[in-house]
Amino acid sequence: MDLSQALATFLDESRELLAQMEEILLRAETAALPTDELHALFRCAHTIKGSAGLFGLDAVVHFTHAVESVLDRMRNGELELSDALINLLLESQDHIAGLVAAVAAERPLPEFEGAPLRA
Repeated sequence: MDLSQALATFLDESRELLAQMEEILLRAETAALPTDELHALFRCAHTIKGSAGLFGLDAVVHFTHAVESVLDRMRNGELELSDALINLLLESQDHIAGLVAAVAAERPLPEFEGAPLRA
């Protein structure tokens, strides 16, 4: 199995999922999110996290898991989407994009760089 091709596929899919996350979150700034879009948002983070785990990209997994947990609480009605939360999720999406870019550039992944967002 060619792992470099699998990693390239992960990078492409992650970029697409991150773009989808951003589009959904930007729409949420002006209108309530339909349930299917909330589920799609969760699936984006879930897929990135799971795929990153296959490659041992722990920084991506840990940070994205935190985002996924917030999105799961939203799906379960435990957390309401607010302007502040949308902004935090957009910043988190940007951070995940930065981690994916670091993987693509073969730079070390900063494990704790996203700590302020996770808090």
